[in-house]
Amino acid sequence: MGIVLLQSCSSEESTADNVLANTTRGAILRTLKVNQSTFNFFDTTSKWSVNIEEQDSKNGDLLSEVRLYVKHTKNGVTSAEKLVKSYSATAFPKGSNNLPTGEVSATLAETLAKLGITTGGYTTSDKFTMRLELVLTDGRTFTNTNSSSTVVGGVYFSSAFVYSVQFFCPLASAAAFNGNYKVTADAWADYAVGDIVPVQYVSTDGLYTFRIRNTNNPYLNNPSTSYMIVTINPSNAVATVTANEQFDYTGWMKVTVTGSGSVGSCTGDINLRLNFSGSSQNQTFNLVKI
Repeated sequence: MGIVLLQSCSSEESTADNVLANTTRGAILRTLKVNQSTFNFFDTTSKWSVNIEEQDSKNGDLLSEVRLYVKHTKNGVTSAEKLVKSYSATAFPKGSNNLPTGEVSATLAETLAKLGITTGGYTTSDKFTMRLELVLTDGRTFTNTNSSSTVVGGVYFSSAFVYSVQFFCPLASAAAFNGNYKVTADAWADYAVGDIVPVQYVSTDGLYTFRIRNTNNPYLNNPSTSYMIVTINPSNAVATVTANEQFDYTGWMKVTVTGSGSVGSCTGDINLRLNFSGSSQNQTFNLVKI
């Protein structure tokens, strides 16, 4: 369980400025909003989309382009990565923070074409991984593989660079999510990759709601009674997260957990970004069904 004290907005901005000013490799892409996290399996015009903000030591003046890459996973086998498109600096006008801001997106049709996948070559259980690469005017590049944990998982930066994109299938209820899950990512570090987390569907919670139980969480005083409550928007598989009670961390403090994310309504996968009051925000928590 990672313990990072929550800073004020001004302190967070100071942290960002220090990271960018005190390294020759400082530049980030900040995720402002995930507009659409899934593809509609039955509609190749459906679009994955995020809003991002670029920041560098010159307040965005070093931005040259942003590249979007994709790879495809089918039956556990992942393809080679392909470039989907590039966005020049002109696609990112200055936003409310006086930094370059804009939308990065790809339709299912564009994605399939770049991967060389034709009709019948994909199923509802397939997954796509979108990766962003930031290119500066001096030729330096930044992505998930050469960014520190402060940038990728920190409170202020929200700069994951990589997004899991799955297919959206119509949901009759959240009952399909009931069962045991394996952790594939946990930035908060309550769990190691591969740990098992039980997910429970309780119909009285709501038709499109399930619980992520803390039964196997080794850091809590209240693992048997506390759990996350995940509610799915059935129109787009976007998820919101609350908790039934505060998580009581042994020898530390009690925190309120909230968050957002998406679910793979075809696969059952769960991809969340969690907020822990009094500590860290935007913590990646990903689960796949066993």
